[in-house]
Amino acid sequence: MRACALLVGVVAALAAGCGGEGGPSLPEGRFLAARQTVTPRVHLFAEPIVARVDVIVDSEHYDPDRMRVAPDFDPYEEDGDPRVSRRNDGRYTQLRYEYTLRCLVYACLEEVGGGPPQIQPGGLPPSPGQQAGGFGERKSTRFNAARVLYDDPEKGERRVQNLSWPVVQSVSRLNYGDTGITGVGFPFEASVTPLPGATYRIAPALLGAGLLVGALALLALPAVLVVRALRREESPVEEETPGLSPLERAIQLVEWARARVDGDRREALEALAIELEAQGSELTGGARRLAWSPLPPSLEGMDELVTTAREADAASA
Repeated sequence: MRACALLVGVVAALAAGCGGEGGPSLPEGRFLAARQTVTPRVHLFAEPIVARVDVIVDSEHYDPDRMRVAPDFDPYEEDGDPRVSRRNDGRYTQLRYEYTLRCLVYACLEEVGGGPPQIQPGGLPPSPGQQAGGFGERKSTRFNAARVLYDDPEKGERRVQNLSWPVVQSVSRLNYGDTGITGVGFPFEASVTPLPGATYRIAPALLGAGLLVGALALLALPAVLVVRALRREESPVEEETPGLSPLERAIQLVEWARARVDGDRREALEALAIELEAQGSELTGGARRLAWSPLPPSLEGMDELVTTAREADAASA
């Protein structure tokens, strides 16, 4: 009897530490007790509520790590994972499971007796005076019993207790009196028919590939321009050879112009004639006649003039 009284006292003390109203009642086995609460019991449609289960375990008979709670909150849905906390007090362990719930489906606004709303003749739902505020004002729901399960290392998982939930009431945020619409049916409609699949004029994968190719093409143009600029061959610059006389440079210019067009040949021959004239050479007249002859300067004539001018320059030196 003293052990039983001690267990009752510990259970009550732990339950008081949970912030609940009174402690859970002891089951017949005396080694486990549980209590369940829902806050708030009355809530607006889609408003979150918190369902809580507190389990007190005698760790000498039950391993707290093997305990779990299996709830069923249909038609409500859990908003995130449950929060599980643990508190030890000697041989007793308190396990707390908290579930945040929301109900976002039509079942939370059905009549207490179930089924669709009753519509009056003429297409109107019952008036606020006939139905305490209008269709769907509040719906009462009692969740299926939660099961407290224990994973027995010898017998496997087994149910050690059922927990019956209190009634929860969901209150509609609208009623027919709020709409101010008369002569028509309920102005809001809902359907569970899925929306048709999205259609595209161009397949997304094809459009993405086209945009990628276009972007690469835009990058290719400046790349080609840069490569061309780097590869562009600059016109050869004739570097003056140290020690060459003006006449020798003029002779080399004629040799370079030999493989060029007619205009380059004439200009090179005129430059040679100027240098020959500066030296008083008798070859000046022949160079000018060749440069400005009616016909394009002949290659043989240019070769002969270059040879003669170079021999004359060597002889004068």
